[in-house]
Amino acid sequence: MIEVFYNLKHLPFQKDINPKDMFLCKASEELLRRLEHMKHTRGIMLITGNPGTGKTLHLRAFVEKLNPNLFKLVYTPLSTVNIIDFYRQLSVMLGGAPLYRKSQLFNSIQNSIRNFVTNNRKVPVIIFDEAHLLKIENFYELQIITNFNMDSTDPAIFILIGQSHLRERLLIPVLQPFNQRISLKYHLPALSKEETAAYIQHHLALAGLKDPLFNPNALNALHQNSGGIPRIINSLCIKTMTIGAIEKKASLSEDEVFRATQEI
Repeated sequence: MIEVFYNLKHLPFQKDINPKDMFLCKASEELLRRLEHMKHTRGIMLITGNPGTGKTLHLRAFVEKLNPNLFKLVYTPLSTVNIIDFYRQLSVMLGGAPLYRKSQLFNSIQNSIRNFVTNNRKVPVIIFDEAHLLKIENFYELQIITNFNMDSTDPAIFILIGQSHLRERLLIPVLQPFNQRISLKYHLPALSKEETAAYIQHHLALAGLKDPLFNPNALNALHQNSGGIPRIINSLCIKTMTIGAIEKKASLSEDEVFRATQEI
């Protein structure tokens, strides 16, 4: 309905967007620069942000540019596991055997990382998504896993992605040793009012609509009701456009946005 009425090439504001088409605000560019920096320095990086700010999308943009001949990608969104499962899933993803003793799994993980770096000339990029769900004891284990050569080298890149409260959680005394090991941190903020308007126009242009669809009051309403969170902006825009298509409105106002907001 939306594509036909507004003469679009495809439905805009979808989460499966190609990373090369993502909207780049100042915060996006800064985050990608910091990720690029990690390729050269290695170590642990922490990325936080409220739900829906696009943390994983930015990571996809970074990962897609990694040369597979130089980097070994390991990604897991499964963070709610016990210690042994934590070790086992990491060992298996690095190419190790599904062992059962913690000491064996630890050796398997560290040996696999060393093997990639020394023999395969590849840097492991190990990503823990939803890291705010990690158990405290798994932060202890990660602290141990990342200790190489008496804590003198960083052969791999470890990236933790989580919601905003993860930063505060890592400040508790028992997690201070791990927190101190994090070499780079970045908090991805919501979009500003101006960035929200640019974000919406960017996605409409990708779908083939060059002329403004939302009037200035509608854009202000979209920012106010979404808080600048891209995931909410996406949902609100689609719902507003659906109302517009049903009512055959070529221009959308704050009234349509308000009615769409009632459905979220």
